Amino acid sequence: MAQYIPVYGIVSSITAFNESPANQSCTVLISINTPKLEQINFLVTPQTYVVNQHTFKTGNAIVALYDSTIPVPLIYPPQYTAVVLAEHNIGTLVELDYFNEYLQNTSQTLQLEIPEDGNTLILLSNGQISFEAPENHYLFVIYPSGNDVVPVVTIPIKVIVFCTP
Repeated sequence: MAQYIPVYGIVSSITAFNESPANQSCTVLISINTPKLEQINFLVTPQTYVVNQHTFKTGNAIVALYDSTIPVPLIYPPQYTAVVLAEHNIGTLVELDYFNEYLQNTSQTLQLEIPEDGNTLILLSNGQISFEAPENHYLFVIYPSGNDVVPVVTIPIKVIVFCTP
């Protein structure tokens, strides 16, 4: 099962990623500097989900998520294929995981409480409003930081539902 790891940082460069001189790729390489001053490179492919289809620029705060179960080349700086990219706003955290019928992630470290007042934005991955309950799906969740109790029970700011065929 996939395990998605978030990496927070600042975009330091964005370049085209060509696998060979004759190959013009649809992939870009985004380098970020983490708060620990580490450089990490992310391949952004046509399959990468970019929240709000944001166009990143040098200096943007970003969070990139990658699947830690996929093999990667042993190079420095490390290079991962981004699964999801999003702008990072101070005071928020993200999670990409499968959430069960109780809206708990697989490690049971995060539980969502979605109020019925409609303040939590719940979207499908195509950007449309979701009319169904989000449980039992992979969800990309943006939620407020600051809760150190495990499991974290939170009201998310935004939920993106990834439906599988």
